[in-house]
Amino acid sequence: MPTVFDESLRPRSRAVGLVATLLTVGAHAGSNCPDVVVSPSGSTFNVAALIADTGSPEAALDKARTALSQVKSGGGCRIFEDIAACEETLLVAKKAIAALEACSAASPPKH
Repeated sequence: MPTVFDESLRPRSRAVGLVATLLTVGAHAGSNCPDVVVSPSGSTFNVAALIADTGSPEAALDKARTALSQVKSGGGCRIFEDIAACEETLLVAKKAIAALEACSAASPPKH
């Protein structure tokens, strides 16, 4: 029966320890991002879901910036029927981008 000091088990136990460490570090790295951001009028943006969908705060930030850029390049809120709802959505999206910038390693885009 092998013991914990058995040489044949040493590489496996090191691998298990490494995986556990990486999982812990990964979980801790994402914990400084907010789950949601809320606009002054109460609209919410689920930052945690966007991070989960994209895989990282950096990828979520890129996706949010791209979406905001597409709306702006498409004519902004004036092309929508409900301009106030669009403006509210953009406001909360900008808050989400600011939160993602604060919690990710990515730097803001250069202008």
